[in-house]
Amino acid sequence: MKGHQIQSKIISMEIEVLNAVRQRTLDQFTDGPSVRESRLFFLLLPFFDGKTWSADVESSAKTVSIVYAALHAHDQIREDSPIIKEQQLTVLAGDLYSGIYYQVLVNAKNIAMVQHLASAIIQVSEKKTSFFEDEIRPIEEIEEAITIIETELLMSFYTFYGYTEYAPIAEQALLYIRYTDELKRLQSKNYTLFLRELNANLVHEIYTEHWLLEKLDSLHGQILASIADCSLDYELAQFLLHQITPHQHRAEQLTREG
Repeated sequence: MKGHQIQSKIISMEIEVLNAVRQRTLDQFTDGPSVRESRLFFLLLPFFDGKTWSADVESSAKTVSIVYAALHAHDQIREDSPIIKEQQLTVLAGDLYSGIYYQVLVNAKNIAMVQHLASAIIQVSEKKTSFFEDEIRPIEEIEEAITIIETELLMSFYTFYGYTEYAPIAEQALLYIRYTDELKRLQSKNYTLFLRELNANLVHEIYTEHWLLEKLDSLHGQILASIADCSLDYELAQFLLHQITPHQHRAEQLTREG
């Protein structure tokens, strides 16, 4: 499959998801629904790679995308800000999207997938909540929380439909994207809850930056190995490397003056 065909399918699903959840009043006062291209890419990866892909699978992939939109809406709520109209509408937006994805699955009579996905949603929500707790956890526990937040919904989809061969590369790439975003936020002093906890654990943000760079370098190597293991065709591999995970962080960056 050519790069433009991959991009076209991703855009098509994004439009379908946005149309399914769009609400004029909410869109006027909030950022509106959002689904990252990278998540759509990995939801569609089995299709791109020529695996069996039915209307039922397509519907479930769309539903997982709506779940991502719902969770994204709730993430926009600022816990330290006074309650204002935009905040209240953001909460309502998340609830709206949540209702839509259950309705989609129920209409498809896919009760088993509803139950499977509900378990993943609970895990993701619990790990997001854990970053609001006033305690310094071991780095391994912080990493585990980030991994579940970024990948559990997708892993649930893969497991349900038997696409687990793509789990390693999807996990590596989604973590790579998350840590790339966290590095940019760190360098711009735009601290997330994750960065605040990591800084507290590593004592100084210089060490946090080094930790992120080392993590990115390791993940990049793992992604290259996983592409080979999955035997992805050239066009698909190139799209993944240049459109989904385009920013390469090499080990020599660690030597720059800090």
